[in-house]
Amino acid sequence: MKEFIIQHGAEAVFGAILTGFGVAYKRLSQKIHKQIEDQKSLRDGTQALLRNEIIHSYDKYIEQQWVPIYAMENVLEMYKAYHSLGGNGTITKLVNELEGMPSKNFPNE
Repeated sequence: MKEFIIQHGAEAVFGAILTGFGVAYKRLSQKIHKQIEDQKSLRDGTQALLRNEIIHSYDKYIEQQWVPIYAMENVLEMYKAYHSLGGNGTITKLVNELEGMPSKNFPNE
């Protein structure tokens, strides 16, 4: 009886340990999957905000027919971040058009 308890008790402990590892792995896997989804959502949201700001700047300065130097620098920084997040060629065309516009340091120059 003692040998039976020792033999099967060890199997039961080993089984419980494996079950614990399985549960821990599943929880960790779910947590990592959720973090990946959250990062993708943040990336997509940031990209959308950058796209919106670049389009807003484009509309403003095309109407104005000139771009302040500081604004062009800001647009280029936004574009750099937008592009690194996987942005497309449509925004590239807008930024290139802005780069070709006259620039001024101050509105009254």
